[in-house]
Amino acid sequence: MAPMTAETPTHPGSLDQMRDRAISDYLAVSRNAGVYSSTADYIAAEERAWERVEAAMKRSKRVADSALA
Repeated sequence: MAPMTAETPTHPGSLDQMRDRAISDYLAVSRNAGVYSSTADYIAAEERAWERVEAAMKRSKRVADSALA
């Protein structure tokens, strides 16, 4: 029986799509810094976007590592 986790199983292809989307969103935030109402809003948006990139990368690594085990 598979161990229970908080995460639902995800197909590796969709993990790649999630990672690519997170990177794309981060780059969009960075390119459009001038559209935010304040520097603080921009920094907050960039931090959220970067956290999504990191989370997607970590999840992809966990899946890859578990496939190798």
